[in-house]
Amino acid sequence: MNHPPYLCTGTLGRIPWEDKARAASTAGFARLSIYQWEHRKLHERGWDDESLGDLLDSLDLRVAEYDGAVMSMQSPDGAEETVAKAAALGARSITVLEHSDWLPGEHLAQASATLAEISDLAGEHGILALIEPFAWSPLNDHRVAAEIVERADRPNAGLLLDTWHLWRGPERGRLDPAIDPAMIKEIQVGDTGPTPASEPTRDELADECIHHRLMPGDGHGNIAGMLDELADRGVDAPMAIEVFSDELNALEADVVACRSMASFKKLKARLAL
Repeated sequence: MNHPPYLCTGTLGRIPWEDKARAASTAGFARLSIYQWEHRKLHERGWDDESLGDLLDSLDLRVAEYDGAVMSMQSPDGAEETVAKAAALGARSITVLEHSDWLPGEHLAQASATLAEISDLAGEHGILALIEPFAWSPLNDHRVAAEIVERADRPNAGLLLDTWHLWRGPERGRLDPAIDPAMIKEIQVGDTGPTPASEPTRDELADECIHHRLMPGDGHGNIAGMLDELADRGVDAPMAIEVFSDELNALEADVVACRSMASFKKLKARLAL
């Protein structure tokens, strides 16, 4: 997995995105993700996409995923606008989520048709469309997500694998060997706390996810071992540090970005062994 380092915007808390971009660049990251709401806030504060492009050029930084815009796979409504916004920033990918109560696993034909249409729109701009299963979503299982990708049958469709969600979801940290490693187009990396004594509720999962993730290697998820296994299976995808943490949010963005880069380098060194 010899790719440049990515950083997920949530790792740097709720500060203005342009400040995140400067911190990420200073720390040595090649790409930084952006939420749709952050893009909107930038426009509200007077930035246009041309000036954002100039900022990115000056920092030698590019946008990773355009996140938080496609929130359901029931239909592709709004996808054309989302793709246009992502393309304006030169984003590598769009994240596809299921944030409703709808069950994609019970509507595979509909979900795959939605993904296919989003992928076709994104493909016109060289953008990937990546499903991200997350632990308290109706789509929390990479096996179901992989079936949707397979049925959609688009070269730019794939999976965004988040190590935290893989551990806290039904797969308990082990990706099904039947999943084609070529489907994994990006890996978001963060660590978990101890395994809960009892099955956590959706609210408990969401609380840990948003407030208490840990840097890779600082928790109980054996992240290095997981990445070793993925690499051995032929997964070759960029890695992005994604650690939502109240503790990190209390620190300066430059400090968090540097810690993230140190963690990234440790993981890369481990994978090179």
